[in-house]
Amino acid sequence: MPGCAAVGCRNRPEKGFIMKCFPRNEKQRAIWTSKVKRLNWIPTNTSFLCKVHFDANQWEKTREDGSSKLKHNAIPTVFKYVRTKHKQKIPLERFPIPKKRK
Repeated sequence: MPGCAAVGCRNRPEKGFIMKCFPRNEKQRAIWTSKVKRLNWIPTNTSFLCKVHFDANQWEKTREDGSSKLKHNAIPTVFKYVRTKHKQKIPLERFPIPKKRK
């Protein structure tokens, strides 16, 4: 199973995190996509977010079997947005390296 789609999040089910698939409903999927804030990214049917990105009030009460279910209208709200360093511009022209004199 793939890892979390949130920027900077490295949570995976192998590490014990619950993963939730992006909704099939187009409106709900668009809301989730905007919250993730990934540039030029479109979620697929195999894109997931981990449980960490949902507040406690986004979950239904724990079931008798111990599992928890995400509410049908849940919206991910907990993200750590990492600032990316601006790429340094490459000079248009390269100047020759001066030779050392002996």
